[in-house]
Amino acid sequence: MIEIRLPRLTDTASLADLAATAIGAARVGAFIKSHLERHHLIVAEAGGEVVGLLAYRTDWFQCTFVSLVVVREDFRRRGIAREFFRSVEAVSPTPRIFSSTEETNAAAIRMHTALGFTPSGYVDNLPQGTRELLFYRRVPPQLGSVG
Repeated sequence: MIEIRLPRLTDTASLADLAATAIGAARVGAFIKSHLERHHLIVAEAGGEVVGLLAYRTDWFQCTFVSLVVVREDFRRRGIAREFFRSVEAVSPTPRIFSSTEETNAAAIRMHTALGFTPSGYVDNLPQGTRELLFYRRVPPQLGSVG
């Protein structure tokens, strides 16, 4: 069974290892620390192990922005990302959710489309050297606050 929950202090090393697979070891320490301090991390656990994480912020142009979604490869296609986004929608102070991925990440582009996100633009000239695609989804009215 997969549990979607808030992180615990004992998860820090597992979160860092998982996040490093997506953003690299050099950035992971500060990234995890800042999201833990703001309480803007959601964890997927299975069998006592962290198998996924979602990091977000609520101060991105007065919108909620999901900055990272990582699910361990052997746990993908089980609805974890869908549950992550439902959890973010439930706590979002705004009805606007944005997310992004590199234009070369076909799996993440398919995930965003499957979750009802629409393309919203792109950003060039980032350090990784590839275009970052932006996606948008409006939170259903019964979730998130009006804003």
